[in-house]
Amino acid sequence: MLNPNARRLVPRNRSRGGFSLVEVAVAMFVITVVSLTGFAYYGTARMGEINEWHDQNSLFLAEREIEAWHGNGYTGLQGFSLAQSAPNFLPYGYRFGSPDAAWDQANRRKVVVLDGFTYHIRARNHFTNNSGNNYYVYEDWGGVPVFYRRVEVRVEWGFVGGTPLSNMSQETRMAQ
Repeated sequence: MLNPNARRLVPRNRSRGGFSLVEVAVAMFVITVVSLTGFAYYGTARMGEINEWHDQNSLFLAEREIEAWHGNGYTGLQGFSLAQSAPNFLPYGYRFGSPDAAWDQANRRKVVVLDGFTYHIRARNHFTNNSGNNYYVYEDWGGVPVFYRRVEVRVEWGFVGGTPLSNMSQETRMAQ
């Protein structure tokens, strides 16, 4: 007959099953490292995608602005004073006599909102010579005088306290 008070002995070589605390801690550590690595990769990839998106938008805006300057031709930059040319940004765009209403003359920029983000477009006339308020680049190509406008269009975005964190510049030249 079996004694009800007797303890049942379990052989030492038999496993009880389950996990030890050390095994659980190591598994949690491995899962944490893999998760953090994945999140870091995703965050970096997403930031790269956002930056590329802003680069594409700014290139589109710069090309559009350059086309507008080309539409006005060489004479579109006549009449600007020295203070309104390089190294300063032009206070407003297109023809001197009929400024674009979208230009913020005080801050020398055009504010454009594209897909919910604000971009500032600026234009600068680089020159080496002038005749009155007609600033242009003059070069001598083997005895042939060449006159042209050198216009830099800059698109800025990502502002912190009014200072842009990023910008893209495109340049064009217009012959006389």
